[in-house]
Amino acid sequence: MNYRFSFFIGLAIAAVASSLDVKSIEVKPINDKWRFHYGFQAPDYEISDVTLPHTWNRKDALFGNKDYFRGLCNYSRKLPADLKSPGKRVFLKVNAAQTVADVFIDNHFVKQHKGGYTAFVTEITDFLTPGKESKLEIRVNNAPTMDIAPICGDFNIYGGLPRGVELIVTDPVCIAPDYYASPGVFFYPKKLDEKEATLDAVAHISSDGSVPLENYEVEFSVWDGDRLISKGMSKVNDATDPITVPVSIDKPRLWDGPSDPFLYKGRVELKKDGNTVDVREVPIGIRSFSADQNHGFFLNGKPHRLNGVNRHEDVSERASALTVEDHRRDVYIIKEMGCNAVRMSHYPQSEVFLNMLDSAGIASWVEIPFVNVYVNNPIYDENLKEQLKEMIYQYHHHPSVFAWGLFNEINSGWLDRPSKMVVTLDSIAHSIDPTRMTMGASNQNDDFNGFTDIIAFNKYFGWYGGDPSELGAWLDGEHSAHPERKIGMSEYGAGGSVLQQSEDLVKPEPWGHWHPENWQTKYHIDSYRQLAERDYLWCNFIWCMFDFCAASRNEGDTPGRNDKGLVTYDRNTRKDAFYFYNANWNKEDKFVHIAGKRQPYSGDTMTVMAFSNDGAGELYVNGIKFGKADPDNVNVLTWENVPISPGTVIEVRTKYATDTLTLP
Repeated sequence: MNYRFSFFIGLAIAAVASSLDVKSIEVKPINDKWRFHYGFQAPDYEISDVTLPHTWNRKDALFGNKDYFRGLCNYSRKLPADLKSPGKRVFLKVNAAQTVADVFIDNHFVKQHKGGYTAFVTEITDFLTPGKESKLEIRVNNAPTMDIAPICGDFNIYGGLPRGVELIVTDPVCIAPDYYASPGVFFYPKKLDEKEATLDAVAHISSDGSVPLENYEVEFSVWDGDRLISKGMSKVNDATDPITVPVSIDKPRLWDGPSDPFLYKGRVELKKDGNTVDVREVPIGIRSFSADQNHGFFLNGKPHRLNGVNRHEDVSERASALTVEDHRRDVYIIKEMGCNAVRMSHYPQSEVFLNMLDSAGIASWVEIPFVNVYVNNPIYDENLKEQLKEMIYQYHHHPSVFAWGLFNEINSGWLDRPSKMVVTLDSIAHSIDPTRMTMGASNQNDDFNGFTDIIAFNKYFGWYGGDPSELGAWLDGEHSAHPERKIGMSEYGAGGSVLQQSEDLVKPEPWGHWHPENWQTKYHIDSYRQLAERDYLWCNFIWCMFDFCAASRNEGDTPGRNDKGLVTYDRNTRKDAFYFYNANWNKEDKFVHIAGKRQPYSGDTMTVMAFSNDGAGELYVNGIKFGKADPDNVNVLTWENVPISPGTVIEVRTKYATDTLTLP
């Protein structure tokens, strides 16, 4: 099975001093009172007030404008006069800045960060003057560049500060907030069996050198609710080396996916003379993930096919500047459909979203934005490596993360070959985190398909050419040609507009403006029927959960929109294909859904198709029983030659559910 041992923890990224009444550290969100303008400088009448999260492309990039603004903008605000006080250090944390961010305080350069989807932290203590307000500026630039990933992509690269900013105030000695912008504490797995789980608890300490360290120690503890499970302590002898202490959990309860996403609580406290001066609290999820080339995916040693969706961090009206409620709503819809996995395409997404997936037991695929193009530029190479390191350290402690994504559809048609870069990234990922697998998403036959631990494919038979029926044969051919590889489906899908309906079932032109919903429904039924019967696949990820914006597209009912989502961009309408997967993946919430309610009907008869996770259904026409249908192997119920006329009421009843269609 090539079992990869991996049990890990989910980590709340912010210090939780308030919950423990620790006075020595304070986390202060600073998302209000920002002043914003385009360009390097601007007159007062062009400067506006904004609140974070914020993107300046909220309006110009949503409807097919290929020339949406990609350039330099400036965010500024005042920092309070009492922010710096004797014996305190101040750090700035930017949770994301797309794409390059330059930080200034009172016109002094502080730091530059390259990469729009990971956080960065920098200490600003020495730039502040006690008793004096300071001006913080973050100059952000999302201009296209050839040395920062992503160079390009079939999605919008929204400029701005889309995940908020915060200040962290600490004592001279603290748990390092600037260790790759991670929480500074890690729990590394050592052993897992039914009797015991053992971990190495690690804390990175930061000191400004102003005080001796002999009175400091670190205490690590693990809790089941309010019950102490394990505890260990260590003196702080040197702030340059991490502190490591073994901890253990007897008879561990596993993080077991949606059925039981159980989390322990870990606590790491930095103490001086016995008093806590800094603390992190972490939810610990113990589990193992593995994959096999013939038997698919396993969670905790049990078969666990990953039935998932791709998701872009993009929502109507707000673009990439999602609120907590936006993330919560997305997770709700994903859970409703019955998914047990999400791929964050094609970049690391908000830790708010990851925390929710941890708690829901939904496995997460996180990947760096190494998308489409590789250019053999040493600066670009270094940026890819740095973004990978940041992603792994920052997302390391989310138990839902099962593997690290290294690439998506990298183009081998260029003279510069990406293979060597994939090998390098794979090595870095394994050196930082030997407990998780690496993976890639490919749309071509190339050597790098075999370089990662697992591989998945983006294939659109029946949309971009061909027919949905070709998918199974292609997969079998790939499995036969490379029997050693663990393969899955990372993308498959078809456009579908709820505003475009056709009585005929005819494959549309993918680049055209006619994307009738019923072809999308047929596409998914035919494709999933083949995927479900192939046990060697470790995953099937639908492209995609929600419609999203891609300014270069001009297709379907809206310019600049990729309409392959199973839910509309505003999240208000679930398409028929959503209910098809709902019937196959959600076994708990019994329902039946009649497909084609938005579709026109003519003639004297029709075929009624319904999706249900509730077994056989009875069809009633104007209250009169027509007949019973049993679900097929993908939970589709069908009645042929059903008599209709204008105003006919069609009703499908299962044991626990009913759905109705009234013809116009």
